[in-house]
Amino acid sequence: MVKTISLKADEKAVIYRRNFSSVPMQIRFDAIATNGGPPKGQVEIRGSNWIFPKPPSQQPLHATNSVSAGFWDTFFAIAVTADTDLTITLPSHQFSFSTPLLWGLVAIVSIIAIAVFWLS
Repeated sequence: MVKTISLKADEKAVIYRRNFSSVPMQIRFDAIATNGGPPKGQVEIRGSNWIFPKPPSQQPLHATNSVSAGFWDTFFAIAVTADTDLTITLPSHQFSFSTPLLWGLVAIVSIIAIAVFWLS
């Protein structure tokens, strides 16, 4: 399922937020200008401020956008400020098991579970 957010010109909205998660991931979203032209605006990326603080960063809004949330971004948010009327679409499921570390963890847990089963 796709999450759709409509923004008017000069409106700002948080389009993605996560709390208490340290899983590295890519957040992808699309921006479509309702007037048929290219989308115009700014993307503000706010990472964690508590252990290793980093200031918010900005990048221009594109038709297809990708933002990285790292291991230390336990509290993370993405806000979009629209310069034109926009429709933002986000896939509802952003998490992916493509990270080798996560596959390694799944393998270790599986091996331990099988060993406990066979030894009991």
